[in-house]
Amino acid sequence: MLNATTIAANSAQSTLEMIDFLTENIVNGETPGYNAKRFAFKDYLYGGVMENTGYSWRQGKQLVRVGEPTKMMLRGKGFFTVLNPENNEVVYTRLGDFHFDKNGYLASNEGLLVLGTPLQSNVQVLGNSKYNKLGPKFEFDVFADPLSNPSRRNYPQVGPGQEAGKPQPINLGIDPTNGLYLGKYEKIRIDKSGTIWGKYGDSEVSLYKVATRNFQNLNGLKNFRDTYWKETSESGPPLPCSALVLNEALEKSNIWTKVEIDYIIEAQRQYAAAINSHKVADKLVQQAIELVG
Repeated sequence: MLNATTIAANSAQSTLEMIDFLTENIVNGETPGYNAKRFAFKDYLYGGVMENTGYSWRQGKQLVRVGEPTKMMLRGKGFFTVLNPENNEVVYTRLGDFHFDKNGYLASNEGLLVLGTPLQSNVQVLGNSKYNKLGPKFEFDVFADPLSNPSRRNYPQVGPGQEAGKPQPINLGIDPTNGLYLGKYEKIRIDKSGTIWGKYGDSEVSLYKVATRNFQNLNGLKNFRDTYWKETSESGPPLPCSALVLNEALEKSNIWTKVEIDYIIEAQRQYAAAINSHKVADKLVQQAIELVG
């Protein structure tokens, strides 16, 4: 009878924990980039103990953000790479809700800086090799601009330029005097490979490639701030990422709200049954004590 009381109490406690998990998932059902938490039960002999089994890595649906070129989502497994400027720590996120901050850096809403590799320009003036230079760095005046002569805009179009150097914070600051990116480019475009293009007239220049990474063991990553992740020894080092970058879009939460609600209704029934079982077991224990007494 004492075992029955213990089993009922453990079952009620684990069901409450299950309800907490499911409630957190439901609350974040509309949070872009949020991964559903997952759990399992073990030790059924004594009523079950809930165990956190990590996160769901199912692809979330696309949330279109037309007219917002800094918004991105990944189609496939992988993460955007961002830098915490306070401690220079590199972390990872699925949430591509980015914007340009006051200093011209592409940043998250939490102030983390998006990393990208500078590219050699893909558009070159015919017969003029002096424009075969590196793409933009931190300084606004260090970039390849083969379009400095507006009267000559019919240049050969080739593939994205080679990556040059290591990933660094992406800076495409808008010049307040003319409203152009880096003072030169009318618009920016991000293609499915993550290449950022600067548009000038009817031509484009490759500027950066957004740094994306993947991991061997996704459940080995350490979660913090809900939508950000840190590398650990269990996750392994960052690996190349083959996910596609979709522009003017965000990834919705991968939570199936209807399924989570069904689970929570079942959990509430299970909790009520556990409480009733505990009451019955407790009553039996009291009767046994009275008989012994």
